[in-house]
Amino acid sequence: MDNIRNVVFDMGGVLMDWNPAKIAHALCDDPDDAALLARTVFDSREWGWADAGAVSEETVAWTAQLRLPERLHELAEVFALRWHEVFEPMPATGELVRELKEAGYGVYLLSNASPSFRKYCERIPAFECFDGVLVSCFEHVVKPDAAIYLLLCERYGLVPSECLFVDDVERNVVGARRAGMQAYRFDGDVDALRRFIRDGEPAA
Repeated sequence: MDNIRNVVFDMGGVLMDWNPAKIAHALCDDPDDAALLARTVFDSREWGWADAGAVSEETVAWTAQLRLPERLHELAEVFALRWHEVFEPMPATGELVRELKEAGYGVYLLSNASPSFRKYCERIPAFECFDGVLVSCFEHVVKPDAAIYLLLCERYGLVPSECLFVDDVERNVVGARRAGMQAYRFDGDVDALRRFIRDGEPAA
C-alpha cells in the first residue's frame, strides 16, 4: 500500500505465541491444575496491572497464591515469574519484519507487557530490526488506550495515518484506528498480511 510507510507490530499472538493454555500445560503436568493456575494468574487483574507497570510480577505471584490451595503456591510463582521461559517465537512473522525492513519500511514494536519483557525480548523474531520499541509497563499506559499509539508516534516522529498497526486482538486494532492509524487484525496468516501490505488486499 503506497501510503503505509511504517508497520507497527504487536508481540503476543503476532511475533510470539501467546497461548495461555499451551504455556500452562508446559509448566504443569496436571491438566486441571494447569487450567486453574492459568485462570488465577494469567486472567487476574494483577496480571493486567503488571502490564501497566502498576505492580510487580512478584505481586502477581503472591496475590495468586492467596486464591490457590497451598499445594499450588510454588507453581503459582513459576507461572507468574517464569512463564516466559516457555514463550515460543513465531518465526514466519519475523521473516516478514525482515522483508519490510529491507524494503525500506519503518518497523516498530508496540506491546502490552510486564517488566519481564527485558528477560526474553532478544528471543522475539527480528527484534534487532525494529526502529523503535514501546512497551506498556515502562510507559504506564496500555492498549487499547489511544494514548499509547500516539506516544509511539510522538517518540519516533511518525505520522499516524502512515502507520499500519498489526495485532491479533480486535479491541487493540480499534484503539489504533481511534488514534488515526491504519490497522490489521492478524489471524496467524502471514501471507495474507504480506498481501495486504503489498496490494491492499483484505484478509479472506
